[in-house]
Amino acid sequence: MQDTTKIANDKLQELELLASIARSADNSILILSETGDIQWANKGFSHLYGYTMDEYKKKKSDDSSSFIKVIRDTDRNFFKKNSSFCFLRIITTPNGQKKWIQSTLTPVKNHNDNVERFIVIEFDITQQKEVEEELKQRWENTQTLTEHLESVKDYVEEQIAALNEQKKALEIAKERSEEVLNKVIPYEVAIQLKKKGYAAPRHYKKVTLLHLNIRNFFKLSELIPIEELVTQLHESLVKFDTILEKHFVEKIKTVGGIYLGAGGVPLRNKSNPIDVVLAALEIDEKLKRINTRRIKLNLPIFEYAIGIHTGKVIAGVVGKNKLSYDVWGDTVTLAHAIEGLCDQGSICLSESTLLEIENYFKCTEKGAVSLGANDELKLYELNGIVDEYAKDAKGIHPNSKFMHLLSKL
Repeated sequence: MQDTTKIANDKLQELELLASIARSADNSILILSETGDIQWANKGFSHLYGYTMDEYKKKKSDDSSSFIKVIRDTDRNFFKKNSSFCFLRIITTPNGQKKWIQSTLTPVKNHNDNVERFIVIEFDITQQKEVEEELKQRWENTQTLTEHLESVKDYVEEQIAALNEQKKALEIAKERSEEVLNKVIPYEVAIQLKKKGYAAPRHYKKVTLLHLNIRNFFKLSELIPIEELVTQLHESLVKFDTILEKHFVEKIKTVGGIYLGAGGVPLRNKSNPIDVVLAALEIDEKLKRINTRRIKLNLPIFEYAIGIHTGKVIAGVVGKNKLSYDVWGDTVTLAHAIEGLCDQGSICLSESTLLEIENYFKCTEKGAVSLGANDELKLYELNGIVDEYAKDAKGIHPNSKFMHLLSKL
């Protein structure tokens, strides 16, 4: 009997301890009837809701019926199988403050396992919810920013690809323009233009000019359609360009039937008289072959002569939009005059050129022509390379011995 009384007293003390803990807890603790009516609440309830129990019961709002609604809407079998039920809701305090409340509803059962009442423990999770909302908003902002950055990245990549294409096009255009520039003017002068933006004219003491004239060019244009004549002339001039390049002679220009080349510009060299004479011999050979073919085709031949003179010139670039490399001076005039005094199909040169080449080439004196003011121009006809230095019987192509001597000049 004493043991039973002691056990009852111990349980009573335990219940009183639990009740004192519940009353003084900061969290809201409530006891509900089995239908959801509030039967008891601790002080934490008033702290959480901002109402006393009597004020709360008098307040007609959704808050007062929330427990009843939760219990009513929850299947009874759920409480038989589960020890508790957790849910969230928003309440409004007397000062209008909104709070997020997390409620844990725990059924209290009798010995028949039927629910007699409920214990509700509630927590204020407003701060947690605010943090969650802020994090959610940040995440959404981050997602939006990420999508925007992806869009910007795609746009930038497209722009970079477009710029790369433009860069390639510009590089191709630059290469083509440089290629054209190098064909129009000498490479060395083109380099000056690209670096400095201009190429200053230069004086040259010894330059040898080759003046070729297709004398019957305009007469031929009356006999042959101009398109055909230009095509035929172009095919020949392309071959002449190759010959000049081979002998380091610079092509200056073509005007009608006149073809002008210069040795010793823009790069000075001592061998330019010999270089030009060798080029003239090969051009003469080409023209003779072309005329032989034209006779077989019953076409009129090219009537031509080549004049060569060595002297001083000024060379430089003229023009702004259409550049041209040209030479000026009495040497140009004399080369033209010498060609005019030549017989058809021959190569004539001046005494100044002869003095530079006489050890290597066979020449015949043609006499002197008065230039006025007691000046005269002695003319010589070029007949070919001397036998000692000729590779062929006609004396057109130099042998290895000649080329060896030429390399030492």
